[in-house]
Amino acid sequence: MKKRYLFVFLASVLCFQVFAQNKKGDKLFKYYNYAEAIPYYLKAYNKGNITEQNHAIQKLADCYRLTNNAPKARQWYKKAVMLDTTISINWFYLGQSLRSLGLYDEAANAFSTFNRQVPDDELGQRYYQYCVDIEPWLSLPPMAEIKNIEELNSKYADFCPVFYRDGIVFTSDRKENLSDKINTYGWTEFSYLNLFCTIPQYYKVFWNGLPEPKKMSTSFNQNYHDGPACFSSDYRMVYITRTVAKKGKKLDGNIKTHLLKIYYAEIDDDKHLDYKAFAFNSDDYSVGHPALSEDGQQIIFSSDMPGGMGGSDLYMCTMKDGTWGEPVNLGETINSEEDEVFPYWVNDSVLFFSSDGHLGYGGLDIFQANFEKDAWRKPENLKSPLNSSYDDFGIVLKDNLKEGMFSSNRPEGKGNDDIYGFKNLERINVVSEPVLQISGRVVDQSNMPLEGATVFLLDPITSQVKVLITDKNGVYSDEADYNQNYVPKAMKDSYMDDCLTFRTPEGEMESYKVPHDLVLTKLEVDQVFKVENIYYDLDKWYIRKDAEAPLDNLVALMKKYPITAELSSHTDCRASDEYNRELSQKRAESAVRYIILQGIAPSRITAKGYGESQLVNKCADGVDCKEEEHQANRRTEFKITSVGSRADGYGIDLSIYKHGDIVPANILGSQFFTDCMK
Repeated sequence: MKKRYLFVFLASVLCFQVFAQNKKGDKLFKYYNYAEAIPYYLKAYNKGNITEQNHAIQKLADCYRLTNNAPKARQWYKKAVMLDTTISINWFYLGQSLRSLGLYDEAANAFSTFNRQVPDDELGQRYYQYCVDIEPWLSLPPMAEIKNIEELNSKYADFCPVFYRDGIVFTSDRKENLSDKINTYGWTEFSYLNLFCTIPQYYKVFWNGLPEPKKMSTSFNQNYHDGPACFSSDYRMVYITRTVAKKGKKLDGNIKTHLLKIYYAEIDDDKHLDYKAFAFNSDDYSVGHPALSEDGQQIIFSSDMPGGMGGSDLYMCTMKDGTWGEPVNLGETINSEEDEVFPYWVNDSVLFFSSDGHLGYGGLDIFQANFEKDAWRKPENLKSPLNSSYDDFGIVLKDNLKEGMFSSNRPEGKGNDDIYGFKNLERINVVSEPVLQISGRVVDQSNMPLEGATVFLLDPITSQVKVLITDKNGVYSDEADYNQNYVPKAMKDSYMDDCLTFRTPEGEMESYKVPHDLVLTKLEVDQVFKVENIYYDLDKWYIRKDAEAPLDNLVALMKKYPITAELSSHTDCRASDEYNRELSQKRAESAVRYIILQGIAPSRITAKGYGESQLVNKCADGVDCKEEEHQANRRTEFKITSVGSRADGYGIDLSIYKHGDIVPANILGSQFFTDCMK
């Protein structure tokens, strides 16, 4: 009997404890501390009765959805839709989690079930159709080359990169060190957001070689969320999305939630920044994610203010007489019933933003919309691999609009959100001033076109180099600015390089042909180059000072091209055969010794003295000849004995460069274009 009562007592205690777990979880959930609530709901699910388990299932599904954990949300919504007490919206959220995982057929079935239960919900119908319409996109080729910029990323959230002077600024909730337990955020259990920065090792090259990011000063960071940020084109103004402790929107039950607000300041390197609140901040709705026009007189931002299309919309304000005008909604072409966030504005004519309301892969996708004839055109999805079934957002592009960075929480990253680089982006059509199209030709020494030659096109103003590959007609082409110098240098394996300098015309002509072809001479075995101006003192073989320059040219040739060679010395017919052979051999060996001392491997060059055995004219023994005819026989020659590949480590390995790549000139070497500019 005592055991029976003891068992009943323990069971009652256990039920009370499970009830308490759900109660603690509910309290945390009520205050948006979803990550902190999850462990309590898990305990209730594992130890509770049916009622408590069912409550925990529903709350776990919602917590994982609200903390953006699609795999876990899918797991728990699958359980939730099987409950007798389930609600229709669970099928919608199940569809969303499946869509975020790229499981479009399963997601369509979930949306279909939701649509049968709630037939008047247009959003459910739309997302069902998105799952069907996405099918052709899944077989498209990649629209860009991307990589995880590992130097910027941590195991936490790192996102929304922006260019600032010569570096990059981004937003992160990483901890400054392992012992940092201050300012954690209950929604995610990570730190509050802060701005971090780094400056690349090579001038404005963000694809690799980035030093470890550092947290920005208190001029940019406060005690709560800071970021994302944007800067004016001259970097003299900063606009930051923030939450602040003293303001909050009071909800039912006297719960306060902190809203996004925009703050701006003039940047003075010598002073702490004096931030001002954006005119349309509110304690009733969020205002954030600013993007500025080139002149700083217009701003686009995201807000869930009343009167929008639904969720967060994009708005624009124009400054007049130092005051921001009323926000204007960008309209239903841009905005949807869901969220439009993280705008990025280019040339005042192209808008990039993220949305989960337009046709996409799932979660937030990045879109491009052009402004033409006083209206925004229909947004275009940038497709894979910039977009995925996960959240993709916070894009920033370099001036060429072909490379930049973006953020994503796709699972192959290092942390929650990661920053990715991209290059060779296609499908970007910018409305701008007319652009000059230049073209040139690469040929061999017989004037035949060379297909597959690599042309490095230098813009001396930016020190950026565009990589172009010639077509079957030997033609390379690219866009260029008017009235500006450019330097193309053509290279191809087994050929000698060629380059030139030209200036584009003034005016508005649509195309311009480079004035000279680039002629590449083929490197072939037994090809002979006469080495001019190698002089020796009478009966001597030591290298004179005036002979160093032509020999230095041979050294440069062998360092640039993967060849082996024979350096030969020849005499005229005067003096005996034996004497001439010995003298020419010593002279050849002396020249080769000089070349080896400049860093050329001995295995790559041999010396050969031919004496008078290979005369180039009739001036043999006993023939009366003029001095200049004898001089023609006294010569040094350089003959190629084998030709290898540049990929073996000689000069530039052309195989690593692809058409459309953009690289800084200093990566190619300080002397790469020197000969072209003489």
